[in-house]
Amino acid sequence: MRLLLLVPMAAVLVAATATRADAQPKLKVYIAVDMEGVAGVVSHSQAGGADYEWARGLMLAETNAAIAGAFDAGATEVVVNDAHGSHTNLRADLIDRRTTLITGRPKPMGMVEGLDGTSDAAVFIGFHGNANQTDAVMGHTYSGAMRHVRLNGREVGEYGTAGIVAGYYKVPVAFVSGDRVFTDEARRFFPGVEALSVKDGIGETAARTMHPLTARERIAAGVKTGLGRRAQMTPVAMAAPVVLEVELGSASFADAAMAVPGMERVDGLTVRYRAADALVAYKMSRLIMTLARD
Repeated sequence: MRLLLLVPMAAVLVAATATRADAQPKLKVYIAVDMEGVAGVVSHSQAGGADYEWARGLMLAETNAAIAGAFDAGATEVVVNDAHGSHTNLRADLIDRRTTLITGRPKPMGMVEGLDGTSDAAVFIGFHGNANQTDAVMGHTYSGAMRHVRLNGREVGEYGTAGIVAGYYKVPVAFVSGDRVFTDEARRFFPGVEALSVKDGIGETAARTMHPLTARERIAAGVKTGLGRRAQMTPVAMAAPVVLEVELGSASFADAAMAVPGMERVDGLTVRYRAADALVAYKMSRLIMTLARD
């Protein structure tokens, strides 16, 4: 008699557990990770040269901190895109196992591969300013070949081109971390974003840096806080058509970009493209970068 009662009771417990799991609100978090904005990283030898393996470990640790913050905030899925250099910096065997990692290149969407309408919030870790900002640590936009990148007349760095893709999919950018120049700009570009500056640049390749352990603690806490406020954040909106204007480092790069149908020549170094929407503008920025490899 007692045995017969145990079976239906077990079935009830399994069903209740499944119901609780199904009832958990979906929260898919997308994380793009660069290296130049990581705490302690200040030189090109660290970002891709002799000291790369050391800096690579710092990048991984900040990524795992962001992942932990996302799950603490109730994430049901986290996707991480390695967005620096070779895009193979994050070791798959050392990243938080709860995460899906996108690694390697080329990838059609580059720094925002995997970001789409199924995402509920985006996080940018280790980002940096552009080359035209004073005290931007290793500032650049994609490549040294691209001096200025403007969207509807507003100069942006990589955060801007990535951010308009999030906006296209109506995904709010909930948290960012990087150097002070970048985070100050990000606050203006992403109203309400939770932003953490992990270092203050002293020129291009020096900075006053937060201790990496402190940075990781604050990244985890900041991601959790940002995701908790995501409903109050408005995704970036770009009025169509989106006018992409790029000033390149040499006339030969601009010459190469003119092979693209619809491209306009502004002057010897500058090209312009009128994109139907933000997604096309982002893809065109990547194409110009590819044609202008320095």
